[in-house]
Amino acid sequence: MPSSPAPPIPAATATPVPSAASPRRDAPLPAPDPGAGPGLAEADLLLHTDLLGDLVVPGGAARSAELAALAARAAVYATRARGDGTRRVYRSAWRGYAAWCQSLGRAPLAGDPELLAMYATRRADAGVAVSTLRVDLAAIRTAHLLAGIPLDLRDPRLALVMEGITRGRGVRPVRQATPAVPDVLRRLLAACPPASAALGARDRAMLLLGFGAALRRSELVALQRGDVELVAGRGLRVLVRRSKTDPYGHGQEVAVWANPGDPLLCPVAALDGWLRHRAQAGDLDGPAPEGAHRTRPLFCAVTKAGRATGAALSDKAVARLVKGAAARAGLDPARYSGHSLRAGLATAAGDAGAALPDLMRQTRHKSTQVALAYLRPADLWRNNVTKRVFATTPDIDE
Repeated sequence: MPSSPAPPIPAATATPVPSAASPRRDAPLPAPDPGAGPGLAEADLLLHTDLLGDLVVPGGAARSAELAALAARAAVYATRARGDGTRRVYRSAWRGYAAWCQSLGRAPLAGDPELLAMYATRRADAGVAVSTLRVDLAAIRTAHLLAGIPLDLRDPRLALVMEGITRGRGVRPVRQATPAVPDVLRRLLAACPPASAALGARDRAMLLLGFGAALRRSELVALQRGDVELVAGRGLRVLVRRSKTDPYGHGQEVAVWANPGDPLLCPVAALDGWLRHRAQAGDLDGPAPEGAHRTRPLFCAVTKAGRATGAALSDKAVARLVKGAAARAGLDPARYSGHSLRAGLATAAGDAGAALPDLMRQTRHKSTQVALAYLRPADLWRNNVTKRVFATTPDIDE
């Protein structure tokens, strides 16, 4: 039976630090999060957030009523367009910044752009990419928003430093996942456990559906059983309920053609093989309200004994799957990630001459600049003017 949804957890609560004159004896004060920075002073306030952990607001005890009211606003910031992956990244970024501030004896929630400029300089000197640095600043700004402390990332003391870092280092990513183009995908599939086993069947279906629908890791593991529909004579229709480019859940559909001439590389055959194992999972046993089974995870955990459990997977499972298959196939797993499937479809489509609008419809990119990155390697050679100059022998006047 599907489990009933858990009650919502408040995204933030405020706990004033008890003074020595009136200690709280009814309940101990929660231990502060390691990322909260320096120890608590009497006038400080401990703000518990779901997104970033515990935040120490300097001098916040006098504003406890005001900050308690931020819980509703914090819920918005903690859930709007922030999936599990974003929460992990933000919390890690905040911990790193808070630890650095603590080493200097400075409060992380100081609202000081000059302090952020110093941190940005340190991170840039350590070789951090500009894109990562911008994520760090976004996490730090979010912490200030949750605590109700003004912080202007456009302040000249910070903006000029960031401009200099960007110009000096450039914004091109230092490392990108290697695309799992069809030849690589074949090797990954061949390296999976036998298709007759539940784990092998699941892994094959995940690889082919992740590739064919150009899915992000979180999108692949979020698929429900009712989100993939077989269309006779064509292939699969896939509903992506929510994504990075569709944070409000309007839903986007993509089509994935079958490949009956090559069963190893056929998404329909792979999904059919997995669904036979998926039907044996315990979460589908017994009666259920109409349509309830369709909302269960399409891909789920498999026990060591080879039985599907019905338990949802995390997006990290996709990265482990790709890297594990790459290692078994004799490829360098460090070059591959969960994004390799999405990048592989986009790259293969570009090499095959796909038009930009067609590519963007499948990948659901909103930015043409991002989508063009997959077409450019092929476009460098297609209709290139130097072919007319060097690849033909010009007429020579006698």
